Amino acid sequence: MTLEQAYRWLLACYPRAYRRQYEDEMIGVLLDDATPGQRRPAARDVLALLGGAFRAHVRQVGARLSVDAWREAAQVLGLIAALVLFVRAARLPVLHLALLADGYPDGLGQEVVSWPVWLVSVVWLIVAMLAAFGWSRTAAAIAVCAAAFEVVRVAQDYAQHATVFNLWPAVLAAMVPVALAVRAPRSAGAVVAHWRLGLLTTATLVGVAAPSIATITSADRRTEPVRGTWIFTVGVGQVEAILLTVGYLLFALAVVSTPAALRRRLLALLVPVGVTLVLTRVLLGTTGTIFERSTDDGVLAALTSAQWTTLVLAPALLFAVAVAILHHRERPGPRHA
Repeated sequence: MTLEQAYRWLLACYPRAYRRQYEDEMIGVLLDDATPGQRRPAARDVLALLGGAFRAHVRQVGARLSVDAWREAAQVLGLIAALVLFVRAARLPVLHLALLADGYPDGLGQEVVSWPVWLVSVVWLIVAMLAAFGWSRTAAAIAVCAAAFEVVRVAQDYAQHATVFNLWPAVLAAMVPVALAVRAPRSAGAVVAHWRLGLLTTATLVGVAAPSIATITSADRRTEPVRGTWIFTVGVGQVEAILLTVGYLLFALAVVSTPAALRRRLLALLVPVGVTLVLTRVLLGTTGTIFERSTDDGVLAALTSAQWTTLVLAPALLFAVAVAILHHRERPGPRHA
């Protein structure tokens, strides 16, 4: 491989449009700066080219995300994510209140339902309501506090048990203030339309009430627990599992029923959460051949640097790929006379 070929191989890391405009010029500068007889790129040139390629891709993704369609999708994502996080946080507090109303003097017990759990539930509900009515900047500022709580909770789980099993809610929570801080022509409520707001409300109510209905009616007293790696974090009874699944499916229906342009962007924005879910629940959750983690008396070992790198970079890179694929698919084709 000649020096010029090596440089062209490195420049292949840049976006195609960037290469078309600057590749020959960059090759000329690099070859002029090379020493006589040099056969391989210098280490500083390799690092500079790879760093430049990364920055070019980031700028390209940023430019693509700046259009109004992406801004509106971000607003809708902020609303739906806040509702999902509310459902996840509010199930125990609502069950506690249901038990108190049903005559149980201690409910679930204060050691189970502490004040931070109550507070974060209320915060996510407030964020969702503000986002629906167009107060997205205020919602974003409030969401920062709830997102910080989710991140701290995951950090505590990792410090105590070296587990990242429940990392996906923290990733989703961190996306909410960022998504809602984006200015958009229309609010999330206006984008999704009234009937989808009703669908999201129904999904929220079903998801929040699922444990209470199953417990108060004693419907799950004689059923076997259901353990689902993908949708349940703990064992639940069959009736509660059915209700939770219905709630999740209603959320999914609200997403897939949106217009195609919005739906594709919502799915792309959810790629980091989906990748995190796969990594933490399948590849890093237990010992395996791909991301093997040793155990000591059943306790998982800490993540290695390679595993942390994968966990951080894979969601971001695959999101960039999803954006690029979507951009390529929607790019107008050549016009023929």
